[in-house]
Amino acid sequence: MAFEIGLMPGPLVAEYTKGRCGLLVGAGASVGAGLPQWGDLIRQMIEEAKTSVGLSDAKAADYNHLVDNGRYLPAASGLKDELGSYFADFIRRVFVESKPAPTPLHKALLALTKLQFVVTTNYDTLIERTFRTIDDDVTVCTYKEAGEVRRSLSSREFFILKAHGDATKSGAGIIITEQDYRNILFKEPAYQHMLATMFSMYTMVFIGASMTDPEVNLMLNYVAGTFQPDSGPTHYALLTKEKTTEVEKERWFKDFKIKVIPVSSADEYAELEEFVVALSATVK
Repeated sequence: MAFEIGLMPGPLVAEYTKGRCGLLVGAGASVGAGLPQWGDLIRQMIEEAKTSVGLSDAKAADYNHLVDNGRYLPAASGLKDELGSYFADFIRRVFVESKPAPTPLHKALLALTKLQFVVTTNYDTLIERTFRTIDDDVTVCTYKEAGEVRRSLSSREFFILKAHGDATKSGAGIIITEQDYRNILFKEPAYQHMLATMFSMYTMVFIGASMTDPEVNLMLNYVAGTFQPDSGPTHYALLTKEKTTEVEKERWFKDFKIKVIPVSSADEYAELEEFVVALSATVK
């Protein structure tokens, strides 16, 4: 099965051609490299807590129950506290020391020469490592470097924003709980303004970002609270056609002005890469 070119929205092509697009890349883009999505990551945290800090079987069962019911944020919050000083080492082992290799999807991103930026909620280094194969000096920022992001935006220089932290600098800089996110909103006002600017001035394309993932929802709810969604550009999300209902599509557009582009989950989401290739081919 291949991505249907007819599903490529004309307005998206127009904005991309003008250099007014950015990508938001979620955890789904890294699954092909062997990295975990939310549920699997939290289950790994449970096992780490059992090994490192002696988490009891009863408490581990409670955390697994939360994961089973999709309650990722309270589970992540509790486990981050349980792990304490072991948390940073755990994040580094999972996302850096495992040596994940960029996937064909990551490599396909290099053809999107009209992008203004890539935002990722991922902690891994796959995106920047991919782009550094063609530009050693590509700008990579975290949420703590809003000034550099503003500079890149104003100079129209491509950059990568690691919105929820970098596993190579894991320490206290990893955003994994609701409290973490509230903290950066209150303590990093420049970050608030930066996100609002990016979502209100540029068309965002969500790739590998399940709209049920907590980190994506936290970001979207914050951004929607800073400006009226119907006053900004239309955004687009590549979502699994087999799992997305018509009601959900309507809500994403009405609540966040995000139009859904349906893709198949077949062949490990091969249509994500095909979409990227198709979009890059719109610029001759």
